Amino acid sequence: MAHKPIPAALPVILLLCLAALVVSAGCLKESAVTVSSITVGAQNVTGADVTLNVTSEVQNTYGVSSGVSRVQLKAYDMGSGLVVAEQTGDTEYLGIRGSGSISQTIVLPRKGSYRLVSTVFENGQRKGQGELIVYNLERLTPDIQETGLAISDIDFLVKKVSGDHVNIQTDVYFTNDNRAASGPFEIEVKAKEEDARLLADKQRASVESIQPDATRVSSVTLSVPDQYNYVVEVLVWKNDTIVKRGEGNVRLRPGMQVDKDTQFVTKQIETSKFVQDSGSPVRTPAPYTTKSPGFGAPLVVIALVSLAGLACLGRRRP
Repeated sequence: MAHKPIPAALPVILLLCLAALVVSAGCLKESAVTVSSITVGAQNVTGADVTLNVTSEVQNTYGVSSGVSRVQLKAYDMGSGLVVAEQTGDTEYLGIRGSGSISQTIVLPRKGSYRLVSTVFENGQRKGQGELIVYNLERLTPDIQETGLAISDIDFLVKKVSGDHVNIQTDVYFTNDNRAASGPFEIEVKAKEEDARLLADKQRASVESIQPDATRVSSVTLSVPDQYNYVVEVLVWKNDTIVKRGEGNVRLRPGMQVDKDTQFVTKQIETSKFVQDSGSPVRTPAPYTTKSPGFGAPLVVIALVSLAGLACLGRRRP
């Protein structure tokens, strides 16, 4: 049986196939791991610090991953450029064109802006990185202040008039707009004279927990001097922190509109009525009218006439 001759092009084809295998084998060893995206969420916010949860999405876009990818997260202060926080963690094995993610937490000061840089390494070799900037962390509301409480209304009732003092019952309506119970809290109610801002009275009261979408009325009684106008402030305290404010007005001496060109009305604050049991009165001087020094206009005219008469008599004498 005769053997067929080997085509002259066959060795070239074999060499090309071997070269392709070598190239493909090299590609299988090399991977292209990158950080495809970064997402950030505020996990905990206090008055001084912010705990951020940073999730880095890692993807192998080419070849086969040869090991576990390690992600290094750094936070740089945008003002100084210094590293403020750093975390390092590992992702799962990515394999051929695989992807994964890693979540890391860092604690940053609750002020300023920061550049978050996530760098991925494989077998100690830097592969790629991604970055994201977070701005103005001071605008984040501390968790303790997110109570969901709203002051929906404030009512005032005159309960008693004794001499020059009035007892006013203040009813504050609280509504819980949160999806969880508010928990117990305290309120402080202050009455300040509208013009002088002197404190007439203040009282505190405890309020039980309010269920979601429910409303509760809390009442305190203030004793204030009569015939004055007041700004009533409501402060909501929780864990030694003021978490809510509100205010209303009580006008026991309504003002009267007058012609500004003909009359100017002022109020004389009698500070003795605002004396507290534990302190001494702080006196505010009452308004008064000032006069220019010297003689009045009529006396000046009379003096001039008298001097003129004396001068004439002096001339007539021999």
